Amino acid sequence: MLPFQAAAPSSPTVFWLFLLGLYIAFFLVALWVYQDARIRGMRGPFWFAVAFALPIFGFVAYLIFRRERPA
Repeated sequence: MLPFQAAAPSSPTVFWLFLLGLYIAFFLVALWVYQDARIRGMRGPFWFAVAFALPIFGFVAYLIFRRERPA
């Protein structure tokens, strides 16, 4: 028996729950990007699609290219 082998998940259910959690987190981030883009007068659906399709890179791209908040 290898060290820490007992702590490894033996069921694929843990893996799928982890992926589901990531999917939900990416969706929530993309939803925030959509709402923030609409407030700033940008194309919300476009930025939602970018942030959801490319989760990390899309979010960083949005942060770089977003406009200033209207007064």
